[in-house]
Amino acid sequence: MADDAGAKARLEAAVRRLETALGRAAEQSGAGGKGSTDAGEVDGLRRELEALDSDLTAARADRDRLAGELTQAKAGGATLQAAMDAVSSRLDGAINSVHALLDE
Repeated sequence: MADDAGAKARLEAAVRRLETALGRAAEQSGAGGKGSTDAGEVDGLRRELEALDSDLTAARADRDRLAGELTQAKAGGATLQAAMDAVSSRLDGAINSVHALLDE
């Protein structure tokens, strides 16, 4: 899940850089500036954004898988706890019976 947070932060940073580059490109193309350089930067940022988005999707899939495994483990733990409680109760009963027999 830490990877998910890191991927999300990188994705958000890439989106901010992309928005900044797009804003600069729009300003410079209106002023007759260096549009081809900014277009290359924007393309690079778009590719980076797509890669980060892919990483985020993979991290979310891992998180969902792990959440399912955790749910199964919790269910198994609850079943085990119920079995331990039953065994403990039966042992307490057996111990009480032995004490009662010894007291007679």
